Amino acid sequence: MAMFGQNVRRIRMDKGLTQEELAEGAGISQVQIARIEAGKINTSISTVVAIAKALGVKEDELF
Repeated sequence: MAMFGQNVRRIRMDKGLTQEELAEGAGISQVQIARIEAGKINTSISTVVAIAKALGVKEDELF
């Protein structure tokens, strides 16, 4: 999951979003975004979909 987290962080930063903004858009906590980006937790498919939607990308772009 480290690569997934790195991709989330890269895309988020490319779009000029903070972790808080991404978390709000995805309907999850900022702490969860931080842990995902750090590769500390795995995430559910529904969370992947929510993050992709909040970032305006297709899910496969996060992997």
